Amino acid sequence: MTEEELMLTTILQCDRAQLYTQPLQLTDQQADRLERMRQRRRQNEPLQYILGQAYFFGLTFKVDSRVLIPRPETELLVEHVLEFVLRNHGTDLRILDIGTGSGNIAISLAKSLPSARIMAIDISAEALTLARQNARLNQVAQYIDFAHCDFFEFIEICRVVEKSFDIIVANPPYIAAALLATLPEDVRQEPLLALDGGEDGLKFYRVLIAQARRFLKDKGVLACEIGDGQKESINRLLADNGFGEFYFKNDYRDTPRFFLAQV
Repeated sequence: MTEEELMLTTILQCDRAQLYTQPLQLTDQQADRLERMRQRRRQNEPLQYILGQAYFFGLTFKVDSRVLIPRPETELLVEHVLEFVLRNHGTDLRILDIGTGSGNIAISLAKSLPSARIMAIDISAEALTLARQNARLNQVAQYIDFAHCDFFEFIEICRVVEKSFDIIVANPPYIAAALLATLPEDVRQEPLLALDGGEDGLKFYRVLIAQARRFLKDKGVLACEIGDGQKESINRLLADNGFGEFYFKNDYRDTPRFFLAQV
């Protein structure tokens, strides 16, 4: 659908076909709302924030400026994790989702693996508020434990869970700090915390890869999304930190975008 159609179907609570097959008329209030939405879009506010929702892995998620907007390519990360589960594990799993944001990864995994137990952490209390709402919206709140901390803190305060997880999954910030100003204007309106990967974009990967083995069970896996051009650096980090078995997967543009590394 076009952006205009998405705005109209959101306001009128109808589908695209109904826009053209039924004599739908905007009330004055609805017309005012449409104009406000158009104005926000002209100011380059992300469309998903304007609509108040985004779609991911066949599910609906509330989104606003507190969280990064779920991207279609990240659905592939969820698919790769599920493929790994089918090949290597049963469904009674412990999963850690780092930097959960809107909760899209944790919630999608919970829908597909209802017997799994998931811990989802984030440094942003505001993001976690929205993630909890999304877990309730998608009826999986009972399967996910949300915790307010980042992975750096998690290492220090959660020693009791060492060797407790079958899967650690993350879509960490991976944009190099110097490149943030070059991002499209609508992307720059998303939370900086969810974008800024430090000087070279690898700040979080160094910690994740160095520490993940402490928290993964035997045969457990670390699965992450990565940025453009980061494959070789990530490859070295994985090899240097004792991951003997790992592989990369491409996104829809045939660009290396994900890795899975097994203990």
